[in-house]
Amino acid sequence: MPPDRGGRASKACATCRKQKTRCYPGTTSRAYCLRCQTLNLVCSLAGRGESSEDLGETHSSNQANQIDNGDVDTRLRRLEQTVHRLGSRLDEHFPSENQRASRSPNPAPSQASSSRTRNEAPPAPMLIIRDLAMDTSPVNETTMTSAPDMVNDGVLSYQDTVSLIVIFQEHYGRWVGFDDNITAESRLSLIRKSDLLLCACCLIAIRHTTQDLAARLAPILFDRAKTKLSIALLTTPQSLEFFQAALILCMWSTTVGQTPLSIDSWLLSGFALQHCLTSSIFDVVLGKQTHITGTHQLHVRWSVWNHLCLVHLHYCVGTRRRAMIGPVRIERCRKILEFDSATNFQSRMVAEINLYWCIYESSVATNVDLQTVQTILDTWMQEWKILMEQPRSQFLEMGFNFARLLLYERALQSKTTRVKTPILVEMANLSLSIIKLAINTMDERTRHLSDHIYHMITFAAVTLCRLLNLYDNQIATSHNVAELDGLILDLISWLYAVGLPCHVGHTPVSRKWLRELTPLLMFPC
Repeated sequence: MPPDRGGRASKACATCRKQKTRCYPGTTSRAYCLRCQTLNLVCSLAGRGESSEDLGETHSSNQANQIDNGDVDTRLRRLEQTVHRLGSRLDEHFPSENQRASRSPNPAPSQASSSRTRNEAPPAPMLIIRDLAMDTSPVNETTMTSAPDMVNDGVLSYQDTVSLIVIFQEHYGRWVGFDDNITAESRLSLIRKSDLLLCACCLIAIRHTTQDLAARLAPILFDRAKTKLSIALLTTPQSLEFFQAALILCMWSTTVGQTPLSIDSWLLSGFALQHCLTSSIFDVVLGKQTHITGTHQLHVRWSVWNHLCLVHLHYCVGTRRRAMIGPVRIERCRKILEFDSATNFQSRMVAEINLYWCIYESSVATNVDLQTVQTILDTWMQEWKILMEQPRSQFLEMGFNFARLLLYERALQSKTTRVKTPILVEMANLSLSIIKLAINTMDERTRHLSDHIYHMITFAAVTLCRLLNLYDNQIATSHNVAELDGLILDLISWLYAVGLPCHVGHTPVSRKWLRELTPLLMFPC
């Protein structure tokens, strides 16, 4: 408590009254309180008995007294400045009537530059404290979306960025609901609202330019995306652009980081799904709202939700971790098929979501009943049989074989199951089917597939190599081992022919690496 200097002021000043603290007279004048004098604030008491010249002399004497006090005064001054900034920011967002009336008509530059419009929401308390500690301006959704993007920062030229957006919109736009009917320039102007989304789009598209450009810019874009993402995850509610960016980074996480799990897609997709629950953007999708204006916007939101669910289940299965969504949320994914404009692509995505949910439920079961799970998978096949007769069905077939392969592998590793040649032969057949489907259906769209397709293909090759390494005698009863070895070599060449060295197909794979894998090695990503 401050020493007695003649008692409190007869009436507390506006600042002390706002902060609910005791108001003591200043050391040089009772018309200027101790707190405002110490912090060099404009005191409402000054207007009742002290001129501006007197105030100036008071401030000058205070500063003169602090000059020769060494390190102690330096530390005190730093503390006073910090408290002053905190008080100023709080006063800016929660001013009293007296403070508004007593403010100087010419505020200090720092106060003027940090002033906000009355329509903006005040920053959260913890963000104020964090920003003071970092000596930065408060960060909220408005400042994040209006911050300079990588075009303004000179990372990419405007024309190069337009070219990358053309590539992304053509080959990947449907994953995030981009409209094909607008120009790339118009699309870029919309994307630039979110530097995170812009980074994510360019990271994927840059794989289809030149190796020199990709090698030079991909690491820069990746670091920038991770920085933006770490900030965005702490903000709620989020914009649609955040969910689109998170989906892109999850779907092509191995590609953008050049290393499996350089981005933990299970964790990121799980966070994104949790953010969906707090965002009004997905109220219709989650059944919280029954009507929305604009069919296109509804399709965009439903597509983003479905694909977030899909990639989350990919990595739940691939990393054997628990899902952050349940059957009710999974069932909501089917609603997109009720629209007249539902496409084959959207139907295949819903079918794949349900397939991976079947895999997931069987993977978390304590005991695996081979026959029961096989019946579940056969039921799934019957439900979606019509899609198997339509274009691009090879990916559903590949997923179905992958599900059965995982089922047999788990049965093989069960302590209650003896190693049986029929199981080994079936696993070899399933691995062969996946690899041949990939090689035999290659076309111009192969290099634009999502990373999980390549994960399945690689896992099939890994499984086949492990079978040859551990059970070569049993496999030799039904297959030509030399032909299997040759197929794996063909697959490696095929992967290297898919795209540039920055493509996921070039993630280090060699015959020796595949053949020497131990049974403990599981899903590579």
